[in-house]
Amino acid sequence: EVTTYVHGSEEYEKAGETTAKLFGKVAEPIESLSKQDLESMEGVLTLKYPLEKIRSGIDVISFLAEAGIFPSKGEARKMIQNGGVSINRIKVIDIAEQIDAGMLLHNEYLLVQKGRKNYYLVEAGA
Repeated sequence: EVTTYVHGSEEYEKAGETTAKLFGKVAEPIESLSKQDLESMEGVLTLKYPLEKIRSGIDVISFLAEAGIFPSKGEARKMIQNGGVSINRIKVIDIAEQIDAGMLLHNEYLLVQKGRKNYYLVEAGA
């Protein structure tokens, strides 16, 4: 059986470094991740979300459900209450928290963690 890499070896190493930055215990500040780092992360599902809704401010539960990270607002609420949701590596502790444009990385991304191993890169676009 032959293993083929989607990336060349250099890109494979870069993807590994990016993954280490993302998942490493001694995490660098989220702001230190470049746009390319965010876009090339392995094992991260990318979702699109309307920038306008973020600009006008939306509560975290509606955002998580509408972006498709949770199938329902109830499940999003439960996971937040159990401490299982982080946005840009900051644990969400308030179910009434507002998501706004000031939270966007590189003015277009939010990195959402659900549970221990599920990461989503939410791209805010037109």
